[in-house]
Amino acid sequence: MQPERADRDRARANGVVLLPYDEEWPSRYAQVEREILAACGIVVAGMEHVGSTAIPGIQAKPYLDIMPGLRSPADAAVLVPLMQSLGYEYKGEYGITGRHYFSKWVDDDEHIWKHNVHTYEVGHPEWIRHLVFRDALRADPNLRDEYQALKVILAMRHANDVEAYAEAKSEFVERVITMAGGPARPPQG
Repeated sequence: MQPERADRDRARANGVVLLPYDEEWPSRYAQVEREILAACGIVVAGMEHVGSTAIPGIQAKPYLDIMPGLRSPADAAVLVPLMQSLGYEYKGEYGITGRHYFSKWVDDDEHIWKHNVHTYEVGHPEWIRHLVFRDALRADPNLRDEYQALKVILAMRHANDVEAYAEAKSEFVERVITMAGGPARPPQG
């Protein structure tokens, strides 16, 4: 089995695979943004590229984290079938109150393996938290490097458990968001 195929299979089996920053990630995001806005623009007020693929220079799982912003919470009822028509699997709130989460594996792209779509109403505390974290790491090379080092260590420690990997990063994420003046995570119900 080819190394990339083995890595993709491990990622699909809940493993953690980090790749060096890929200059193609922003253009891949722009392409997906156009597709989602063309299909869902009637309810989407704007979109943001978040997550590690949105931070130049940092290693990341080759997954696009896409954040469409809804005009109102009621727009989710319209959004869900539109996103499903694009091949996205709807997973509900997926552990975060107020989120509508979708995912789709990508098989025919060597640069991006998965799309994670985190949809909130524009201005929702989680919408703001994603932007605050992304922007803090984009603006501060020391924070970015600290996060990079942490991710590499945690990817080795939790190589076969993406949930444990994500949980292990949460203290750093919370510290950065707090330091940058972002809102606290809303209580989860």
